[in-house]
Amino acid sequence: MKILFKVLTICLIGYIFAIQAKTVQPIMKKLSLLSSMWLVFHCSLFAQVGINTDNSTPHASALLDVKSTSKGFLPPRMTFSQRNAIASPSEGLLVICTNCKADGNSSISIYLDGQWLNLTGSCDLPAAPPEGTHTENNTQIMWDWNSTPIATGYKWGSTSTYASAIDMGTTTSKFEMGLTTGITYTRYVWAYNACGHSASPTVLTAQALICGTSFTINHVVHPMGNGVPPVNKTVTYGTVTGIPGEPSKCWITSNLGASNQATAVDDETQLSAGWYWQFNRKQGYYHSGSLRVPSGWENVNNENGNWTAENDPCKIELGSLWRIPTTMEWYQIDISGGWTDWNDAWNSGLKLHAAGYLNDYNGTLANRGLWGYYWGNSSSPGALSFYAGLCDYTTYVFRAAGHTLRCLKE
Repeated sequence: MKILFKVLTICLIGYIFAIQAKTVQPIMKKLSLLSSMWLVFHCSLFAQVGINTDNSTPHASALLDVKSTSKGFLPPRMTFSQRNAIASPSEGLLVICTNCKADGNSSISIYLDGQWLNLTGSCDLPAAPPEGTHTENNTQIMWDWNSTPIATGYKWGSTSTYASAIDMGTTTSKFEMGLTTGITYTRYVWAYNACGHSASPTVLTAQALICGTSFTINHVVHPMGNGVPPVNKTVTYGTVTGIPGEPSKCWITSNLGASNQATAVDDETQLSAGWYWQFNRKQGYYHSGSLRVPSGWENVNNENGNWTAENDPCKIELGSLWRIPTTMEWYQIDISGGWTDWNDAWNSGLKLHAAGYLNDYNGTLANRGLWGYYWGNSSSPGALSFYAGLCDYTTYVFRAAGHTLRCLKE
């Protein structure tokens, strides 16, 4: 800037000198001509102007290149009538008109195609913040979300109503305590700025549970008969993690619907077996050994596809974070654990036992205490199966057969 100022000063002095030289002796006219040529040559080198603090060269395409990280460029400001009074405005002339919008507020005005146009700047809303990784504890959850561009703050709430949400300022986490262990909770978070808030909230989901502890579920028969539990039952489920093949997952340590964990690999009691399901059917079946509830049975299942989330009994009964294991998860556990027979499945942290199955053609109970079949969610479909001399992932079993479920979550 100092160099530019000096050059411009020299140019100005030279110009004045040249003008004054016209009024003196003829010899000065020659000097005036020479000085003018020198000034034209040297001042033309600075035809591009850069205004900055780092002495950078103006961009080749710009006559004026203004650079700053702390200040802006301020065009002239004037009223509607003052703008319109500009004589013969040039194409592209730019001003800030202080009352040119319909509501009387300011707008950038530009003269194009023989008329003044208002450039009405949009006020952009921030996007909903991405969900983070929550820290779950028994009765406590540390909710977490990630920052999002152009947001100046966030609001968090237990309902999807923005007006009742808590203003968190720029904080991207919220600690909540006094929760019920094992319950899956849903919370909501919005991003906001001076223009408003994100159109819809981010839905946060977490469970107040440390894997390795237990939680209690009250299973209730649906009054319309289209739910999951075949009978009313309150069950306390243990949990375990660190299973070889899928060490980061959290599993329940007894079958879904079982009153307790099995006492042995060949435990043939109904209390340890839990309930049975046909593939991609949310309705569970209780079987006492002689009585099945509900009594109805569909002996054909010709549909294709995987087990859907809306029919997943683990998700419906234990909470939205729980699900049926995938085909690959069962495969990884089988291979990584080196399971060769039912003892390997039983001696694992999952304590899988031979809970038997319901025959596909009539729903009768078979091989409880002798065989174990645990559904995966694959479209084959498939199930982990074992008995005294074998443990393997079976890539195809009858969809209409009833098998047990062992649930997990991330």
